[in-house]
Amino acid sequence: MAANAEAGQGAADTDAGRAVTASAREAPGRPSASTGAVTADGEPDESDGPAKTGSKPPRRQRIWRDAARGIALLAVAITVMMIALAIGMRSNDAAIDDHLGTATATVLSVSPLRTGIEFVDATGATVRPEGGVLYPGLLALGQQFVVEYSTQDPQIARVAGRTASVGTVMIVLTLAATYLVTAPLIWWCRRRSRLPMLPFRRDR
Repeated sequence: MAANAEAGQGAADTDAGRAVTASAREAPGRPSASTGAVTADGEPDESDGPAKTGSKPPRRQRIWRDAARGIALLAVAITVMMIALAIGMRSNDAAIDDHLGTATATVLSVSPLRTGIEFVDATGATVRPEGGVLYPGLLALGQQFVVEYSTQDPQIARVAGRTASVGTVMIVLTLAATYLVTAPLIWWCRRRSRLPMLPFRRDR
């Protein structure tokens, strides 16, 4: 009887093993504890994985975005400089108009950044403004012209009859050229990057 019982138990174990094997073959996409979740096609199931929205943008997109930011910062810097220059010109004009003095000046040097001059002020002192003359126009080396200066600070001098309105034209042209060049470049870089220029916007 014991031998028959053992034989029956062995047959039952064999049938159970075959049933488990057949079940595994019929459901190849069933998840297991050791391999993790898979889909019905046998591919890993990423539904419970990290959200893709928080992934880092590709390097090429980040390069185009940084280029757009750099061009925008350059445009802002030029704008700030032009605004500061406009304020400075009007401040100098006010200083000259409040304490007006005139003299005959001689052009000593001409360069893209400054036009050096020399004149004798009302006290008899020879003055060579460190910043050159304001609104020099087309002055030539050795040319003599009438200069207006501040008697309180002879270092502030301008060509007689010229005011900040002359410099304003140059400022407007500079800003217009800056925006005409930088605006299309910023648009192109943003189009290539497909990323917002500012990091404040986040997907929810």
